[in-house]
Amino acid sequence: MDGLRAFLEEDAPAGDVTSDVLIPPATTSKAIVTSGGDGILAGAEEAAWLFTDGGLEVRLVKNDGDLVSAGDEVMVVEGPLREIMLRERVCLNIMMFMSGTATETSKVLAACHAVNPHVSVAATRKTLPGLRGLQKKAVRLAGGESHRDTLSHHILVKDNHIQAVGGMDNALRALKDAPSTIIEVEAETEHDALSAAAAGVDVVLLDNMSPAEAGICYRSIKESYPHVLVEVSGGIGPEDAPVYAKCADRISLGYLTHSAPSLQFSLHLS
Repeated sequence: MDGLRAFLEEDAPAGDVTSDVLIPPATTSKAIVTSGGDGILAGAEEAAWLFTDGGLEVRLVKNDGDLVSAGDEVMVVEGPLREIMLRERVCLNIMMFMSGTATETSKVLAACHAVNPHVSVAATRKTLPGLRGLQKKAVRLAGGESHRDTLSHHILVKDNHIQAVGGMDNALRALKDAPSTIIEVEAETEHDALSAAAAGVDVVLLDNMSPAEAGICYRSIKESYPHVLVEVSGGIGPEDAPVYAKCADRISLGYLTHSAPSLQFSLHLS
């Protein structure tokens, strides 16, 4: 949580010069944070911490993961008015950003579960630098998963790795000496997908395949290697995800963290 202070320092490196001129230091007030739309609340924990870090009292009316509707009160903040004004925009931005991601994740997941109740939806590493933890948390609050949190999380052999070592066969041979961890291999053809599954990898990632191509690969893998998790990825958006739901155990979407619209929140003095 201490890292959140950096956001405040970015927004007010020399304090809030407007409030310092207009508001007497001893002035106190109460503020209400309300939702401007329907969705899933996320970032309230972080916003509450930032407000509290400024000596303000916070009461959460709604908690992270709760459904909110337009006009709902989600948080009450009381204390020195200068501190409320200083922290308002950063706190609201965190909630708007994270709640938008959580809300969109929930929508995509519901659409996919209508087709296949067992498929999971995962966020990728396509996140803003420094904000990955918040973005991935928002996805998890809505029932989604994190594909990989970092490059250190598990092995994922991608197309550039395969090209760098001279082909899929060489890559699979090299993996025999890999440390004990999850091993995932990206495949763009049915042949490569089956080769990876036969080599004993944990996850086969079907990359940039059409739904028809992915369906063929998925069935082929599951017939011979039912324990292998099959993931699909590659430019998949909210409209496409349900189409892939029948041919995957997991769908990974960069969209969740780089394109989800924000959910609006407002702070009003009472």
